[in-house]
Amino acid sequence: MTKDEKQKLYTVRWYVRERWADANSQRDVLELLTELLDPESAPDVRPSVSAGGQHLLWCPFAETDFAPAVSRGSYATGYPKGAVVHFTAGRRNGLKPAMKYQTEQGYLYFVIDKDGNIGQNFPLDSWGYHAGKSSYPGLNGTVSDELVGIEIECAGLLTKEGSTYKTWYQTAVAEEEVRYIKTKTDNQQAGYYEKYTQEQEEALTRLLLWLHKNNPDVFSLDFVVGHDEVSPGRKNDPGGSLSMSMPKYREFLKQQAG
Repeated sequence: MTKDEKQKLYTVRWYVRERWADANSQRDVLELLTELLDPESAPDVRPSVSAGGQHLLWCPFAETDFAPAVSRGSYATGYPKGAVVHFTAGRRNGLKPAMKYQTEQGYLYFVIDKDGNIGQNFPLDSWGYHAGKSSYPGLNGTVSDELVGIEIECAGLLTKEGSTYKTWYQTAVAEEEVRYIKTKTDNQQAGYYEKYTQEQEEALTRLLLWLHKNNPDVFSLDFVVGHDEVSPGRKNDPGGSLSMSMPKYREFLKQQAG
């Protein structure tokens, strides 16, 4: 190995140790490694299992052909302890635009589109931002570095104008797609919400049960929480978009898990 090649490897080591959370540094590291490795002989593969081989890092029924999300590092436990359920509060444009947006904004989370398709562009040992300022009993971090995010394409909270229900971006939502929460119930704030589709709820449940089964010693169904539970007063997702409150949903998941 030449002196120049050694210097590049030392640079890579320094980036990994000191600045791995920086997205620009990740790109620099990849460029340096590309220079050092022979692209003709290196297989184009990604790790599919954890370092110890105990569990999968990629959900087998998720779509994964997307640009990688921005990772901020590895979970201290090597895997998320649970998950935060969100809604995108935006249009239902499908997986590709939603996954592209999260990468451009520097976030990391699963996406579930209106048809129940699941998108994943990160291994499950890596964490990234999705919950903002947040906390939850039993967790020591900022939530994002302990729980994985699951964004569900849905407008969320609506406003009622006469007999019309509108999103914040002024698109009308059909009445049969609206759920009304009359009074606050657990995490669900009162108001009108665009419902998650049946396909979305089924996909969410399937994903959460798989995440738990894939690594039951780390992923706890007790730590499947709403964004409105970890950031009360600041966030209202999933609120009434989910067909039940989060405490009831946790109990439902436990029953399904057996």
